[in-house]
Amino acid sequence: MERPTRPVLQIALWTAAAAGALLLGLTAVGSIGSDLAGTQTQPLSAEQVDARLAQQAATAAPPAPAPVATTAPASAPPAVVQAGTAGNVLVRCDGATPRIVSVNPAQGWEREDDKDIGPAEVVFDGDDVPDVRVTLSCAGGVPTGRVATVPED
Repeated sequence: MERPTRPVLQIALWTAAAAGALLLGLTAVGSIGSDLAGTQTQPLSAEQVDARLAQQAATAAPPAPAPVATTAPASAPPAVVQAGTAGNVLVRCDGATPRIVSVNPAQGWEREDDKDIGPAEVVFDGDDVPDVRVTLSCAGGVPTGRVATVPED
């Protein structure tokens, strides 16, 4: 009767490989705290930290002066113009000219895209209700809107 030596040999080799991998892993973890030469890095005490910070502050160059703004101030932030229950329009003023940033119809409404509508107007189209027209303008750099209902054709 033959002995099953092959499975015993495989188990022994697997155990040796696992032990080698474990030893390699422990060595790698142990060397994390040391540099390439193998010396250990020691943490600094609070006094040592304070002394090094004071030394750095003494040798540091004075901070550069803050840059002076030479450009014109930015335009005012956009403002929300309410269109009643139809939604709202986000508008920014470029001088006296209103610029539409975004149109946000409420649920059940949509923006009507009509070529006859001017660049400073938005019309909200609702189902079975009169349309809502928002005419935009700028007064002193602040966007405003006039809201009116438009009867169905």
